[in-house]
Amino acid sequence: AETMNNSWGFNITDDHYKSAAGLIRYVVRAAGMNANFLLNVGPMPNGEIQPEFVERLAEIGNWTKQYGQSIYGTRGGPLPAGPWGVTTQRGSTVYVHVLDCNQPLLALGGIPRTVRSAKLLRDGSSVEVSVVKGGLVLKLPEAQPEEVDRVIELELEPAK
Repeated sequence: AETMNNSWGFNITDDHYKSAAGLIRYVVRAAGMNANFLLNVGPMPNGEIQPEFVERLAEIGNWTKQYGQSIYGTRGGPLPAGPWGVTTQRGSTVYVHVLDCNQPLLALGGIPRTVRSAKLLRDGSSVEVSVVKGGLVLKLPEAQPEEVDRVIELELEPAK
């Protein structure tokens, strides 16, 4: 569970609002660790939601319109969370959520089956994959300005 600022209920003096990007990262990391995530929104005394909260919820909604398939209905992926990010998985599809990596390459060990294809979820462009001993290496596309999560969709050989 997390709050949008530092208060669990309405607090007129608490203006320490978390960014939408930071809140999205909480959601993604929770999904990658097989956890549920509760985002608390404390209404004002008149029952309305603060404009700052509405703005952040709209931004999270816009992100999920584009990337929701990488978290909705998934489980934590085959790789443990790392400083770079997390993985989620649904069936033979693994989503690599690159949250914090400024390097051009990302080495991943422990992918359970052969990768049939790799693409960037934001635009469907192909991502270069090299198979190495003990795993694979992704050549990361450059992050877009203000991009919260570079999501790479790996389609694996079906399980037998």
